[in-house]
Amino acid sequence: SEPVLKDFSLKAEPGETIALVGESGAGKSTVLNMLIGFMRPDSGEILLDGENMRNLDFRSFRRHLAVVPQETILFAGTVRQNITYGSADVTEEELWQVLKAANLDEVVKNLPQGLDTNLGEHGGRLSGGQRQRIGIARALILHPEFVVCDEPVSALDVSVQSQIINLLLDLKEKENLSYLFIAHDIGVVRYISDRIGVMYLGYLFEECPTEELFRNPLHPYTKTLL
Repeated sequence: SEPVLKDFSLKAEPGETIALVGESGAGKSTVLNMLIGFMRPDSGEILLDGENMRNLDFRSFRRHLAVVPQETILFAGTVRQNITYGSADVTEEELWQVLKAANLDEVVKNLPQGLDTNLGEHGGRLSGGQRQRIGIARALILHPEFVVCDEPVSALDVSVQSQIINLLLDLKEKENLSYLFIAHDIGVVRYISDRIGVMYLGYLFEECPTEELFRNPLHPYTKTLL
């Protein structure tokens, strides 16, 4: 009976990376699901370029949006099939461009049949970091303007986490992408986010430039996360 989000207000500019951090149950996933369009707000508005999201054609909207989940789901198919899933008329050149952007080109070249190598059930031929990079390549093939990253490194080893974060940073500069980054660990998003929003029980307690938050967290709850 209680609303999940309370007095929540956040504005993102093009090319900006915003991170939402907080414990499970804080409301981060609700924000993500509303932005993707899986849920609608009971009150308030979500505006995209000043247009109420309720009035938009979601098929058109989602052409500009990509999601990198916590754990990329891979099918028992080839590299090519897993990356181009849901994308029509992808050329060989485009495919190699996104593979290079996702730092996968050398990995794929060393597979027995290259792009047409079967990855096995759940991508069993690849490491966890390589599977996440397949997920990033799958997102990039859509030529998105906005990428939602839902805990994309939480299931990976620390050394691999830094590789994926550095890759996302590099893509941000090259592709001029905007990100919404969802994370439990505030340390993960310190070097990729322009601003951080700290959530707790549906409230946005703090929201400010990243380095400012690390220099002077105002709320006791934020200090526990740091």
